[in-house]
Amino acid sequence: MENIKILGSGGSRTQGSSSTCFRISQSVLIDAGNVIKAIGDEAVEINHIFITHAHADHITDLPFLIDGFFEQRQETLMIYGSKDTINAIKTHVFNDEIWPDFSKIRLPNGEISLSFCEISQSDTLNFDGLFITPIFANHTKGSFGYKVSDGEISYIISGDTYLNDELVRAINDDLSVSSLIVECSFSNRLGALAKSSSHLTPELLTSLVLGLNRKVNLFIYHIKPIYLDEIRHELKELLGANDKILEDGDEINVKKGVVKPFTSAQAQFEKILNINLELADEEDFDKILQMILTYTRELTHSDGGTLYMISPDKKFLDFKVIENESLGINLSGHNGEKLWDSLPLYTDDGTPNHAMIASISALENRVINISDVYGSNEYDFEGVRAFDKKYGYNSSSMLTIPLVNHENEVIGVIQLINKISSKNKATIYNKTDEKIARIFSRQAGMVLTTTQLILSLEEFLNAFVSTIASAIDAKSKHTINHITKMAKLAPLIAKSISNDKTIYKDVTYSKADMDEIELAAKLHDIGKISMPETIMDKATKLQRVIDGIELIKDRLEIIKRDKEILFLKNEISKEQFDADIKELDDDMKFIQKVNKGSEFMRVEDTKRIILMSKYTYMREGIKAYLLSEQERYNLLIEKGTLTKEEKDVMNSHAQLSIDMLKVLPFPKKYQNVFHIAVNHHEKLNGKGYPRGLGEADLTLEDRIMILADIFEALTSHSRPYKGAMKLSEAFSILDAMADRNEIDKQMLEFFKSSDALREYVKDELSPEQVDEF
Repeated sequence: MENIKILGSGGSRTQGSSSTCFRISQSVLIDAGNVIKAIGDEAVEINHIFITHAHADHITDLPFLIDGFFEQRQETLMIYGSKDTINAIKTHVFNDEIWPDFSKIRLPNGEISLSFCEISQSDTLNFDGLFITPIFANHTKGSFGYKVSDGEISYIISGDTYLNDELVRAINDDLSVSSLIVECSFSNRLGALAKSSSHLTPELLTSLVLGLNRKVNLFIYHIKPIYLDEIRHELKELLGANDKILEDGDEINVKKGVVKPFTSAQAQFEKILNINLELADEEDFDKILQMILTYTRELTHSDGGTLYMISPDKKFLDFKVIENESLGINLSGHNGEKLWDSLPLYTDDGTPNHAMIASISALENRVINISDVYGSNEYDFEGVRAFDKKYGYNSSSMLTIPLVNHENEVIGVIQLINKISSKNKATIYNKTDEKIARIFSRQAGMVLTTTQLILSLEEFLNAFVSTIASAIDAKSKHTINHITKMAKLAPLIAKSISNDKTIYKDVTYSKADMDEIELAAKLHDIGKISMPETIMDKATKLQRVIDGIELIKDRLEIIKRDKEILFLKNEISKEQFDADIKELDDDMKFIQKVNKGSEFMRVEDTKRIILMSKYTYMREGIKAYLLSEQERYNLLIEKGTLTKEEKDVMNSHAQLSIDMLKVLPFPKKYQNVFHIAVNHHEKLNGKGYPRGLGEADLTLEDRIMILADIFEALTSHSRPYKGAMKLSEAFSILDAMADRNEIDKQMLEFFKSSDALREYVKDELSPEQVDEF
């Protein structure tokens, strides 16, 4: 009783409107203007039809209700109406001329296929718990409206009618009547036509409503489609009833006095398209799985459901999402989290698992529709029974649909439980549900395939980049783990900036932004892949294949030997000999210190190297110098271990990084990787390399990479020309760089007190490096 399904609401038949038909219960209709098109195979369930009058638009589908379902029908189709209505239908329809007289034809089970029952206004009939009483309608001879009651509340369907005092009286005399479903065929300007054809206009309807002694819910139907907009406007002006004009497929909740709008096939199609667009915009794979199950349930009005994905080894169905609306269950696995034990696609001996519906659906790529789970012995429902017992649930109907990709390969399965009817009870899934679920599952499967492909490509990209980064890190023992640490530090700084509510309150980084920064960090030194190890691993100024300091040490030993010979020949005194040996030993210690490159060369140090370069000794009778021109040049390096030429080679990695990265077709989400990666040697004052960019050119992300690169280098344990630097020393250098406008001073100050620094220091620096700064 609670819901009335409007199978047809129009006053005519058009492409978008069907003629009158109300389904008031599972087996009872009032009028038959649109049955087959509206409910399809469910028409076999209709056993009683109350006809308001015999006009064609109210009886159109009567001939087809038996003819189309003759073998499936089990009961006689009963037609009720006034004597005039029944005679008209017998005479002009079921007369063996227009249509066979099915009242003379028996169903396969022996029952009469069609029977007519004349009723009058004094009769009340009871079907499906509803009491149905004819009411006079001011239309053709013998026309009826109908009052329908469940014993507590009632509603009246007016039938086609003109002004009708008996209708008004029926409402006023029965307080149980809460709703009036009333016709309104023509606009006010067609009042004469309405009168001659015995129909209502908005003005006439208003006068009828004014005769009521209380307010009831009004629902308007039988509008001639050509006048719909005009009538809608007039009804709004007179009654404010424009929101209760019925449309085909609507449902009226009589107790609440509200209309649940119908979702037409076109609207359903558009909804599926919109859902697909929403799915396509989502990047989170686990969220997509959840959306697919939720939307499939909504489209099929299912209470519960499960989504499985085929395991990577194609041997199992893995539970991914489990939902049940009435039980309040909403479970979804994230990042491979296991919900329940997977379902095997094959038995222990390798044969296909034909016991479980989900596995059969996956293996055979077919939809399986079960109307009664507990009445079926064909499949193993042990898991369903266990679920029902655990949660006090009753699984009734089930629809299982394979998820397929663009190649029609099954990648998963959706299993739906208990389609919910308009009476909020479990009912069976019909062919329309199967079709909708199949269409949507195919579209969803394609979205999943695309998402999986994108994810796999991203995984490949990240794995490949990580491999290259590891190769570069491993290329030199002195820069080992530099890229790995950069890929950690740069995102940490970015995360702190994104979380900041002060100076960076307007900056927010999404997961995609963070991924972009991390990828840039892994690629920032890619040019070093071509750097010679002799330069990258040059730990001292004199180092080549071996440290050249050993050659100088040997030469000094020769000079010391020559001094000893002079002493033994009495050409120099003992005091002179001892002084010369001490000076040579001091020179060796000085060269060893200078060779490390850990300190700036002072002017006096430079002069001393130049002086020492003039030392000579005899080698095979030829005068030779202590230092070669190249050795002298190297030892005069002002700071560090690299000559200008070697620095140029080393610095060329930045240009090589540009040359390598600019040809890579980065996807849109990584479109900034190139610039972030190659700008880490630029300076805000424009004196960096390789492009000499300035403050206006460097983005916030560039500055993050610049700071991270310098800080990691300063605090590294493995740089060849220095020991592990304390934080205070590192920040002293960084402060000086900020004062020279080489790095972002605001970012540096922020970094000093950030979570990024605290986390990085805790994980990557040794305890002796951590001091107050």
